[in-house]
Amino acid sequence: MRILKPVTAENRRKKILNWVVYNYVRTGKPVSSELIASSSGLDISSATIRSVLKNLEETNYLQQPHTSGGRVPTDKGYREYVDSTLQLQRMALAEKESLESEYENRIEQLDVLMRHTSKVIANLSKCAGFTLSANVENDAIKRIDFVPMSFRSILIILVTHSSVVKHFPVILEQPVNKRYLRVLANIINKKLKDVVLSDAARIVWDEYVNIRESDGIKEVLKGLYDCFVNLAKEEESVYLEGLSKISQYTEKDDFEDFKNIMRIIEERDSFSHMIKDRLRDCVEKQKIGHQSGNRVVDVTIGSEAHIKEFNNFSLITSSYCVKGKVVGLVGILGNKRMEYPKMISLVDSVSYMVEGMLSQWDELTLDD
Repeated sequence: MRILKPVTAENRRKKILNWVVYNYVRTGKPVSSELIASSSGLDISSATIRSVLKNLEETNYLQQPHTSGGRVPTDKGYREYVDSTLQLQRMALAEKESLESEYENRIEQLDVLMRHTSKVIANLSKCAGFTLSANVENDAIKRIDFVPMSFRSILIILVTHSSVVKHFPVILEQPVNKRYLRVLANIINKKLKDVVLSDAARIVWDEYVNIRESDGIKEVLKGLYDCFVNLAKEEESVYLEGLSKISQYTEKDDFEDFKNIMRIIEERDSFSHMIKDRLRDCVEKQKIGHQSGNRVVDVTIGSEAHIKEFNNFSLITSSYCVKGKVVGLVGILGNKRMEYPKMISLVDSVSYMVEGMLSQWDELTLDD
């Protein structure tokens, strides 16, 4: 009997596993060895296919719901499929053009951009789309940065002690020297470090805005004051759109799963906590040098979320950066039987476009 080289055997195993997962995602039906032999085009004998499928089942990459039926992927099988396609993140040209056309309308307010982004993701993915905008009113300030975006615009970046990051654009009537901004940031950080956000607006107004003459620095401080006021008004922790789209891909037997996940999302706490953890992880990775100004696509499959209601669903997120700093998160929530390469590319492309919108924000506003 001819013995295959380990590399050849492993490549064969991966090809069969990926074909099974892909076909199951596309059809929702268990995949048989006969179907692989007749339709996969892998040029592998039926006996070999059956042997590989048995091995994949024994190693928990596939499972067989019914003794006489085909196989379906486990979470472990989905994971290998996702990992093997992360290097192939390329959207079809038509889909990419569709995504870009959604962003042709100029969006000047950041909160509007975030809500619009959630809708774009939902519409293109046919899943639920979301962006993170955490409610941090009772959190304490860790650091504030003033990032020059152009001659007359800045981005205020706020980091809290729970590692939540918020960002706010400010248009200036008068330009401010970058050196002055650095000095101002040092002064503000000394004053506001460890201050609870709900108290920050009053401090900025009483000690800075209310006593300065009109100039560029006062505009920056007034912008900071407005940021704190707006934070106090925020109610939603996550911009989430398209929940109804999840039901379109829910089988009748799985409708109880859909009701459970809807309940979790409506309660918000578990879902919001999960998303905030994602953002904190991205910030921490950047701190220790695992990423530097790069978007990171993260995929959580079924039971990997450690929330039983999510066992039949997957979560795909991507961080986005401004001036090399992680400032937010976009993502998709959908049935575990989703087209992972397409969804990964979609989330990655949307986060890239959000970064582009933020980096060009000054041009979009000053051209008016």
